[in-house]
Amino acid sequence: MNAQRITTSRRLVHNTFFNMLTFVVSGVIGFALVPFFLGHIGKARYGIWVLVGGIVFRYGALLNLGLNSAINRYVPVYLARNDKDGIQRVISTSLFFFLVLAMLVVAGTVILYLNIGVWFAIEPELVRPAQRLILIIGLCFAVAMPLQQASAVLSGLQRYDLINLAMLGMLLARTGVVVVLLLRGYGLIVMGIAFGAGEIVMRLSQFSFVRRLLPQAKLSFSSANLSLLREMLAYGLNTFSYALGAVIIFKASDIIIGIFIGMEEVGQFAVAAAGVLLLSQFLQTFMAAIKPAVSDLDARDDQVRVREISFLTQKYGILLIVPAVLFFVLMGREFLSVWVGGEYEDPALIRTLSVVLAILAVGHGFRMAQYSNFLVLVGRGEHRLFGLITAMMGLLCVVGSIIAVRLLKMGLVGVAWANFVPIVLISGVILPIYFNWKMRISLWESISRVVWPALLGCLPSVGLICLWKYLAPPASWSGIFAVVIAVMMVTLICSWLFSLRPVERRRFVSVLRLGKQA
Repeated sequence: MNAQRITTSRRLVHNTFFNMLTFVVSGVIGFALVPFFLGHIGKARYGIWVLVGGIVFRYGALLNLGLNSAINRYVPVYLARNDKDGIQRVISTSLFFFLVLAMLVVAGTVILYLNIGVWFAIEPELVRPAQRLILIIGLCFAVAMPLQQASAVLSGLQRYDLINLAMLGMLLARTGVVVVLLLRGYGLIVMGIAFGAGEIVMRLSQFSFVRRLLPQAKLSFSSANLSLLREMLAYGLNTFSYALGAVIIFKASDIIIGIFIGMEEVGQFAVAAAGVLLLSQFLQTFMAAIKPAVSDLDARDDQVRVREISFLTQKYGILLIVPAVLFFVLMGREFLSVWVGGEYEDPALIRTLSVVLAILAVGHGFRMAQYSNFLVLVGRGEHRLFGLITAMMGLLCVVGSIIAVRLLKMGLVGVAWANFVPIVLISGVILPIYFNWKMRISLWESISRVVWPALLGCLPSVGLICLWKYLAPPASWSGIFAVVIAVMMVTLICSWLFSLRPVERRRFVSVLRLGKQA
């Protein structure tokens, strides 16, 4: 048992390291490019990019209806059973599904191409560029679609290092190409080509890794199994409902703003939400390796360690979320002024965006605190109701946003409040109760094992942020970095001293020692 625990711990740490490496690189690139894009393609065109390119490249994977999640679940289960034929059926069946999906993407691209000028509040002179962008991105994404299963197979094999190596190479190459081309005067269309080509190359790289790791797995329609496809979709649709709810919360706001207000406001809301989105992605990246690990343990009927993972990941999530949310609430105006103050020079606009950021940060903090719980249930295949509740939360956000913008004329702040209310109600009350019931965790266990130790670890950081805001609010990137680094260090030290149990400290030390020996 001890040897298996070390093996699982090392795998989780190894996978998490590569996930975090990619996240840091993509996060730095993403934040650096926003003011660059605003300055080189303009605010309205940036709004079009957020509406079209941002949705496809950040959330296009949702089109698989959760099948990637099913692949991620079935591959480790079949590996635990040493069922090579089962893995073959999963790969061939998913390939058939993605080919059909690619054809639907082409059809959807054509429909959006013909109607974007009617559906959205786009300036007449920008309709044609928006149509071309849709056509380029949609067709590139359709070409990449059949290869999408490769990343799911690699994650099922728990080879996040290979997934991230392909992503890192693509990110760095694509960023260099886009920057050079924009500096030379090219615009929105060239951005779409560069992003679309990068997506195809990345998927091809991941597919080549799968071929090397599973040479016995052949791509054959004869191995496709419709019964297995129905079973995988039944599992995946539950995951899809959760992911759809999260995407609706983030991106439906952009769509509603694009329909009822305008493209510049789409870009403004995206800027205000970017910090919260980055934090959400950070948390998802940090915890991505949990699901296949839980699936592996569940296949071995090791429920004791599944419960242990649920306690630990909840606690670590809160340790991350609370200081980050407070930073956005108290120092959001300073952060936005330093980041995009050169492009948005109106102080009133910066104040408005900082209010939007604060509201979104608190609301999404509650939602993010439930992400590890969702992954544990997904790993066990018991996430159906969790996903449906999250999808309902997303729909409530949409309805509230329409009312806030269309009827109450509350603008961007109204959209933020429309997201806040259902998120806090559902993620702060309903989902925690449901998860504890499913996992048979008592209220006392939840408080003593998760909430209380997490608060002990992050309260000193909370005090530090409040004191820093009062004495010396940051006015430059060096000041922002100083706050972030200081808060990170204080959180790490206090977490080690006050949040981790002795057994957790010994486990971390053992993993670090094994990592040095490897």
